[in-house]
Amino acid sequence: MSFSSDCKEELCRVPCDKACCRMAELGALYMTLGALSLLGRGQLCVQFATESPAIARRVFVLLQKEAQIVAQLHYVTHARFGGVRECVLTVGPRQAPALLIRLNMMEPGEDGALTLRWTTPRVKLNRDCDRRAFLRGAILGCGTLSNPEHGYHLEWIARDEDLRQNIARCLQSLGVPVKQTERRGVVSLYCKQSDHIAAVLTAAGAHQAVTTLESLRVRRQVLGSVNRAMNCDASNIQKQMDASQRQQRQIEALLKTERFSTLPPALQEIARARLRAPDLNLEELGQTLAPPIGKSGVNHRMRRLMQIAGEELGGGEPALPEPGPPQPDGS
Repeated sequence: MSFSSDCKEELCRVPCDKACCRMAELGALYMTLGALSLLGRGQLCVQFATESPAIARRVFVLLQKEAQIVAQLHYVTHARFGGVRECVLTVGPRQAPALLIRLNMMEPGEDGALTLRWTTPRVKLNRDCDRRAFLRGAILGCGTLSNPEHGYHLEWIARDEDLRQNIARCLQSLGVPVKQTERRGVVSLYCKQSDHIAAVLTAAGAHQAVTTLESLRVRRQVLGSVNRAMNCDASNIQKQMDASQRQQRQIEALLKTERFSTLPPALQEIARARLRAPDLNLEELGQTLAPPIGKSGVNHRMRRLMQIAGEELGGGEPALPEPGPPQPDGS
């Protein structure tokens, strides 16, 4: 199963004990999965359609607990979409008015007859628990999550303006910025930062998904740091080898002149040591001398030697000493 499917399976298991939370979640599920049908003679029918048996079971339980409605379940197979089987929950004309009243879509008129006032639920989102429940229902109904191993992306395909406004209100209450895009005439809301996605999933109740997301994020950060350090090491090693080769060329050219024999013994010693050990860094090179000297002493002698070589050879390419220890990128 995909990360998105696993997350939705977890959300379907989140307890929903308060009536206000059940109605908020059911309202989001109606706005994303529900459809209202007119049967004639004033009769109405409500259907919820989803490919996920877990989500269908969630809707069934919410209907039963909150509106005392037992929906009828049947399956529809779509041959044109590769034989995908869809779960369809139907609330018949006898029970549909009770559900629509609970969703604040239908209310009694002046003559006492029930009248359909709105085609979308009037969901109350004044409490934090209601907003979290609505987000949970919106993720179950129209949310998609990308695999965090490949990138961070949480999206709601919201065809209804009321749904978009409700989702945006819930996200803003969490301090998550709302971003919107449109593809083929369909508007979507989305989040792309891992901390924002983690905040939304935590609010919805998908704690296991958040743990998985955080562990993958830490692993990616560690791998990124290791790769940057390795690239830095490789770059410094290459610079060290280039500097050593330039030093060898300068020393070999200086040896062919009379000036080399007039150099102080310390400079002659470091020159011969470099020719004997071209692959050593400054610290290791200093340990081959008798007596051994530290890195700063080797660096001082090598700079002086290269300065003399440049003067003697008529301004040839100066050879700099090797760089210091690798400095990992702090970014």
